[in-house]
Amino acid sequence: MALMQQITVNELDVIRAREALGFSTGSIDAKRPDSWGVYGWPEVVTFAQMYRAYERGGAGHGAVHRLLDKCWQKLPRIKTPGSDDKSPWEEKTSATFKAAKVFAKLRDLDRKNMVGRYAALIYRIADNLPLSQPLVKGSRLVDLVPVFEDQIKVTDWHQDKTQENYGTPKMYQYRTKRMESLENTDGAPVGWEDVHPSRVQIMAEGSAGDMFDGVPLLRAGFNALVDLEKVTGGSGESYLKNSARTLTFEYDANATPTAIGPNGEQLSVKKAHEEQVKKVNRNQDAAIVTQGAKAGVLQTTVSDPTGAFQIAANLFAASVQIPFTILFGQQTGRLASDQDKQDMDDRCKSRQDNELTPVITELVTRLQAAGLIDAGEFEVEWQDISAPSDEKKIQNLKDMVSAMKEAFAAGVPDLFTVDELRKVVGYEPLKVEGLPTEGDPASP
Repeated sequence: MALMQQITVNELDVIRAREALGFSTGSIDAKRPDSWGVYGWPEVVTFAQMYRAYERGGAGHGAVHRLLDKCWQKLPRIKTPGSDDKSPWEEKTSATFKAAKVFAKLRDLDRKNMVGRYAALIYRIADNLPLSQPLVKGSRLVDLVPVFEDQIKVTDWHQDKTQENYGTPKMYQYRTKRMESLENTDGAPVGWEDVHPSRVQIMAEGSAGDMFDGVPLLRAGFNALVDLEKVTGGSGESYLKNSARTLTFEYDANATPTAIGPNGEQLSVKKAHEEQVKKVNRNQDAAIVTQGAKAGVLQTTVSDPTGAFQIAANLFAASVQIPFTILFGQQTGRLASDQDKQDMDDRCKSRQDNELTPVITELVTRLQAAGLIDAGEFEVEWQDISAPSDEKKIQNLKDMVSAMKEAFAAGVPDLFTVDELRKVVGYEPLKVEGLPTEGDPASP
């Protein structure tokens, strides 16, 4: 409870500080500086709110996992530069990664990074030293522990302005359990533990260095997520109210109704009707009895939420740079869907190169420095996530063969070679014995 109060106080301090510096935290509309509060949007989006939107919101959860699953659809290859075949270095490195489930941990780090401003990877190395001591050399990679933003904090900074490390973290603390899961720890340690920066790797997507400048995936479109919850929740509530059959009773001006309870006692007419309404809504075979009254059903007009939902959904899709048809399902024709798919593939390829490759490179470099991976040059190679499926490859091959038949009938022989056709379905070129190849002294 004390920690939650401290977090709330810190958030209020941030708001006051921004207001003192002239930042508008309540609107981008100069005429209505407090419109966000009127619309029900938070002035400052905290990690707790973004985590809740990810954990309980379909759109937020879908956005994170659309990107995550597509970017990690095929695992990258860490290999010796310029080598197509697996080198001994690559085989040994792959064995180390497989034993420690490194790619699974990196994928989880990426997931946690997208929810908050940053996430951290804690290196647990067999070196007979506590986590608070610098990492120099180790005998084995024990584990990699991905943690959310609220599980890692800086407790000390380098303060000497004459040193190159000025302004960088001197010591971290991390906790293996999130605050929401502290009630079910089953005896596992949950306290904060000091960990040296040499054992911490930070991933802060969108930042060039400062972990606190990371850009959460859900923050820009958070207002749209709030609107989506209002539209879907309000629409569901209106349907519920109409289906509850709220009854009305209209009595004649000269009616003198009386109510007798199940045991013969006198009840007020209002109470008797309330009991009747409850029975009607609980039991389809229940009936009501009136004395000079007409019973009716109170209905409200339910607005179609489709338009409002689509506006908010499109705004959110734009904020996370995922096509609407990819995030919420295909609503348009085939051609538009193909274009959206290509846009999504391009987005994920760019993210692999600019965000994920540097994270993997840093990890390998630090493991090499700790003696857990042999030294040597390497490169990270991602498989093409937009490569056609086997069914699509076969269809492309059939189309090319059909085109060859039409070309041959028109007097254009050899439109494609056999090797070109084999390449379409991923096969290696044919090796014909006895024929000279390029570079062969016998070739012309």
